[in-house]
This record gives sequence, structure tokens and C-alpha cells, in this order.
Amino acid sequence: MRIAVFGGLGALASEFVVQAMVAGHFVSWFIHTDDELSDTSLEAPTYSDAIRIVRGSSDILSKYQEVIAGCDAVVVAFDARYTQPSSWVHQQRLIQTAMRRESVQRLLVITTHGAGDSQRRLDWSTWAKLNVDQVRYMLLGQAEMCWSLVAQYSAQENVVTGSETLEARNGSSSSSSGADSDDKPPHPDWALQWTILRPGLLTEGPVTGTYLASHDHIFGGHISYADVSDCAIKALEENMDIGECFSVAYSARVA
Repeated sequence: MRIAVFGGLGALASEFVVQAMVAGHFVSWFIHTDDELSDTSLEAPTYSDAIRIVRGSSDILSKYQEVIAGCDAVVVAFDARYTQPSSWVHQQRLIQTAMRRESVQRLLVITTHGAGDSQRRLDWSTWAKLNVDQVRYMLLGQAEMCWSLVAQYSAQENVVTGSETLEARNGSSSSSSGADSDDKPPHPDWALQWTILRPGLLTEGPVTGTYLASHDHIFGGHISYADVSDCAIKALEENMDIGECFSVAYSARVA
């Protein structure tokens, strides 16, 4: 399988790239122009049969198309420590526009426990861990600095599921100067085939395969980057349910 990966050098995207290559899949990986790879040999011709690294600005649609061209599926795993969360919705729209133009239908997006309709199951302690910087801003009285990480993932999911408001879509498109206008018509039967994974709190650790992936909402729980990547690869290989959201964690109460 040929898989396009968005999420740059974020911990989850990086782990997915490694595991996908080990599993024998070809990876097309988008990173920022000035990113420094820990293994620079990945850009050498030696690995051209296993990986394609595309560098560029995250606001240029043609770069997204370059990454996605010739792929069978797209994986999106944004990381707040690598990419500004306020840009996720815009980037998700560009990814899906590029997918339509390149006639690629399969999309797997990794967000977080508490996003979308699982938000009502998010307890205060888990929210605080997901939004530790925001708690600090609130305590310091700097409300203007606050944004909710869970809210950003939820807005991203709305783009994926097609449930974002018309006002939100129009408001973004008016400021999307990076979306060039070289439109490429999609295949007439094109339709987005998405699956969303919502992992619990992310931790370091090896692949164990002992996690639970459930349609039901999970209270709390944690899981390693490695096991989320393992779940994502299996979701693509086994064609996990289209148009569904899955909570993923080790041990947690299920609603």
C-alpha cells in the first residue's frame, strides 16, 4: 500500500512512518521545509523505493497534491508540539481538497479521546492533562491566550465528517491564500472514505497489541504512540469501518 502521511515530525506521525515502512508499505511523508530529520539518509536515493519525503509550506495546496499523488490512502496525525493547533482545520481542508483532485478516497485521521461526540465522556483530569498549557494561561488570567486542544481536534473532525458549519467553511476559504486555483477534476465516483481514531493519553512504549479499539466512548485510559500507529496500520490493511470513529486505549471504562 502507498500511504501519504501528514503530521510532520510529530511523535505519532514519525512513529507511523517507521512502522509502515517496516510493514512493507511505501510512505509519502510531508514535512516542513526547514525540518531536520534525525536520519538524513531517508532522503537518499537508496530509500526511494520505500519513502518519498516532500518538503514545503503547509499552506500550499500543490505540495499536498505532490504528497498524495499515486497513494492509496492518507493518514493525518497532527501534534500540538509540532504544528499550531489553530492551523489544523485549514490543513485538513487542504488535504481533502488534494485528495479529491488526486482521486484518493481512503482517509484515516488520528485525533484524541474527548473530541467530537466523545467530549461528553471527557473527565476534568483528562481534559487538564490534554490542555496543560491552557490551564496555566487561565490561572495567570491570560484568557486571550487560551485555545482548547480538544476543541481544535473536534473542529478538525467536523471537516472530515462534513459536519462543519457553512459559516466556518466560508470564513476559512476567504483567507486561504495558499490554496492555488489549478483545479484537477476528481474521478466521477470519488467519495471520501474516512475513519477516525481517538486515542487516550499518549505515552512512550513499545507495540503490545493489547489495546482496545471500540465504537463505544472510553473514559480516560492511555496508549503508546507505537500501539496507536499499529492500530492505524491495521485499520488501513483491514479496511476498518468506513465513516466510523473508534476510541483506542489500553485499560479504561467503556460507556
